[in-house]
Amino acid sequence: MKKTVSSILLASALLLGAIAPVTAKANTTGDGFSGTTSSTVTFTKPADTTTPVDPTDPTKPVTPTDPNDPNGGTNPSGPLTFLYVSDSIDFGSTSNPIKSQVSGVQDVFNGSNNGKNADGTAATNDVSVTNKGIDTNKTLLTEVSDTRGTNHGWIVSVGSSVLAGKDANGQSIGNLDGAAFNLKGSKATILNSGTGTTGITGEDTTTDEGGTTGIAADGKTTHTIYTAAKGQGAGATSMQLDPSNVVLSVPANVKTGTYTGTLNWTLADTPAS
Repeated sequence: MKKTVSSILLASALLLGAIAPVTAKANTTGDGFSGTTSSTVTFTKPADTTTPVDPTDPTKPVTPTDPNDPNGGTNPSGPLTFLYVSDSIDFGSTSNPIKSQVSGVQDVFNGSNNGKNADGTAATNDVSVTNKGIDTNKTLLTEVSDTRGTNHGWIVSVGSSVLAGKDANGQSIGNLDGAAFNLKGSKATILNSGTGTTGITGEDTTTDEGGTTGIAADGKTTHTIYTAAKGQGAGATSMQLDPSNVVLSVPANVKTGTYTGTLNWTLADTPAS
């Protein structure tokens, strides 16, 4: 009988222990009391852009007014491309320069009328920019589209062909040797559709090998004029050069006549350093 009572008491003790409350402490060691949720987002490459944009608001495309040359002589294609380049620049007419400055060149034409001939007289002929595609914009304009999706950056450089001359009868008088352009890119207005001007800069032209300040009109010399740093330049970027800052320098004693050439713009996928 005593054995039976002892067994019952033992069983009761075990049962009471089984239903006693268990106190749990907050887990801080990651042993089963933590969890994770994965998150994913995908950005696809934007569609390529081939339409010029409003220079004052690159987020807005514009309809060119010249159906024969809507992109100013460019051929937009692919994820990194020129959207537009002003089709012409005209420095007007002035008397034949006779004297040269100490530097060997003289600033004959610029749009601000502040240029000086070698004898100290003012250069009175303005730069005239003709934009057949965007005729409401009177600046020397270039536009770039970058839809690569890599934010790799890019560089725009420019060079000039030789300026070939003709007399009043249309006969060749040779080239305007020693001529140079200075576009003063650091004073340009640069707008980007996504980030404003951040990471995109204009650069002044430098002194070339011949000692002439600017871009020599020799068909060989090129200079970087705009750059987008790595991580910048995506979307549409407009770059407007104020004609009042654009200067053509020429040597003394040029032959009388009209000289024409081309500014050649190059867009490379090399990021600015």
